[in-house]
Amino acid sequence: MSFRLPLIAIALLFPFSVFSQIAGIWEGKLPVGTDSLRLVLAVRQQGDSLWAEMDSPDQYASGIEVNSISFQNDTLKLKSKSIGAAYQAVYNAKNEDIIGVFKQGGAKLPLTLHRVAERWKLNRPQTPKEPFPYETEEVKLQFPHATLGQIPITGTLSYPSRKHEFNNKLLILVSGSGWQDRDESIMGHKPFAVIADQLTRQGYAVFRYDDLPRAQYAKCTTHDFADVASFVVDYFKLFNEHFKQAKVGILGHSEGGTIAVMVAAKNKNVAFIISMAGMMTSAKATLLYQIEALNQHDTTLSAEEKAESVRISEALYTTIEQSKSLKEASDRCGKLLRDYSAGMSGEQQKKLNMTQAAVFQTLRTVSSPWFYELFRLNQPKYLKKVKCPVLALNGKKDVQVEWESSFSVLKQNLPHKTNLMTHAYERLNHLFQPCTTGLPTEYGQIEITISEEVLRDIEQWLEER
Repeated sequence: MSFRLPLIAIALLFPFSVFSQIAGIWEGKLPVGTDSLRLVLAVRQQGDSLWAEMDSPDQYASGIEVNSISFQNDTLKLKSKSIGAAYQAVYNAKNEDIIGVFKQGGAKLPLTLHRVAERWKLNRPQTPKEPFPYETEEVKLQFPHATLGQIPITGTLSYPSRKHEFNNKLLILVSGSGWQDRDESIMGHKPFAVIADQLTRQGYAVFRYDDLPRAQYAKCTTHDFADVASFVVDYFKLFNEHFKQAKVGILGHSEGGTIAVMVAAKNKNVAFIISMAGMMTSAKATLLYQIEALNQHDTTLSAEEKAESVRISEALYTTIEQSKSLKEASDRCGKLLRDYSAGMSGEQQKKLNMTQAAVFQTLRTVSSPWFYELFRLNQPKYLKKVKCPVLALNGKKDVQVEWESSFSVLKQNLPHKTNLMTHAYERLNHLFQPCTTGLPTEYGQIEITISEEVLRDIEQWLEER
């Protein structure tokens, strides 16, 4: 006796059997120059369709959204809008692998994925997870820039659920150099989310916001970012009914600490500032410190080569300082770098980061309004006008901002009546993580986002204000 399934049943069952071939965890390596980056693809069957996410373990990125995915006739196609990437490949049932091409930013890279038993997991134990014992709300503002027009500012406001739990202080979080989201996300860490969660649980209100949209951000300088921070302070202090009677302060990290000083010098609505590894010395001094600190850990360079890298960097930064316009700085720096690298061998250019590609990238940075204006900041001028309480925190293992010179500048230039407290932590890096070397390469390897001691010290200082 024979039995035949109805055609409609065959049609319904077919996707399930096909999708089961591709469902699972896949891992491969993308060739990038002389190195490679691991890529993980997680595929799951959801009803009669597929769902997928990607991870980039070597970049400490997980849960990268895949917006579209299809699998037909052994051909896999997927796209991710967030990273501007696409992957098209063929599934090989015999070898249990997927062979294809990964496209991103104009590059086409071969990528073969193999099935693995477990998905890579990013461990960040301090990252806050819902449900939260406090309220959060999305805040959208329009910043009136003098030349760029209305620019959107979006962020997250967190505050205690009950009015009597609010201790009457609101902190505005300001991030460091380079485009940052509201969490100041870096290598899987979300420092500002951790700070906001910790402080809100203790009765404070916290507002953290994304940097300006990238198109406008690229045209702005530290002065613009300070204007944005000042605008946010005024919004909450003057126009938000819930915070008109509150003390509004700024917590800034890295360049954000610099910005906190600039805003407090001009805006009387700033009740206090907390600088976490804020740049207080000149841009030239800070950058030269970075080079020397990083050179100490570089075993590929001789003592002479390390001295040479400092010498050319100092010449470059002095040129920027002395130039009277952005164009002049760009032109003079271009000539300086081309003349300097012309007599080098290919190996020397590579070791001293003076290849044609490296010089081009350096000139792109030098030619940005932000970088040029960074050398014109006069922190002592701003510090002399700060009257509100200041908490300055730095890590002694920080290879990006040197703590002793920063504290020295603060103590020498803040008015005598200004309440200043400083704290330097023995084994913490620029992100205030417990570390070994302090090098940026460690940031992603360390699971702790921010030292609990630092968080406690911030809380205690705020309680006393």
